[in-house]
Amino acid sequence: MPKLSVWLIRAALVHMGIGFLFGALILHHKGIPIYVWSWRLLNPHVELMIFGWTMQFVMGAAFWILPRFSGAGRYGKVRLGWWSFGLLNLGIVLTASGTWLALDLVSLAGRLAVLSAVLLFVILIYPRVKPLGGYAASQSSLS
Repeated sequence: MPKLSVWLIRAALVHMGIGFLFGALILHHKGIPIYVWSWRLLNPHVELMIFGWTMQFVMGAAFWILPRFSGAGRYGKVRLGWWSFGLLNLGIVLTASGTWLALDLVSLAGRLAVLSAVLLFVILIYPRVKPLGGYAASQSSLS
C-alpha cells in the first residue's frame, strides 16, 4: 500500500474516532441533559464524519486501488496527493473549529481549503481512471 494511502486512511480513522466522540456526547446530552454546550458539537461532528472520515477514506482507497502506470512514477504526481492530504485536513480543522466558534470567515476558509484539496486530488487521479475493458470492449457493446 502506498504511503499516501496509509496516511489518508489513518487520518480518516482519527477523524472517525473524534466524530464518534462528538456524536456520543450529543446523544448523551439528549438522554440526560447535562452538557448545555454539546449541541454546538453537531456541525463539527457532521464535518468530521463526512469529510474527515468518509471522504478521506475514499480518497485513500482510490489512490491505492486505481490502476497504476508502468515505470518509475507508478502513482503519478504524488506531490499533488500530499498537498491534497494537507489541505483537506487543514480545511476540516478550520471548518469544524469555525462552526464551533461561530466564525463564518474561518469556516469559509476551511471550505475553500477542502475544495482545493478535492481539485488537486482529481487532477492527480484522473489520468489513472480507465474504462473497464478498454476502448474495443466499449465499442463492441454498443453494436
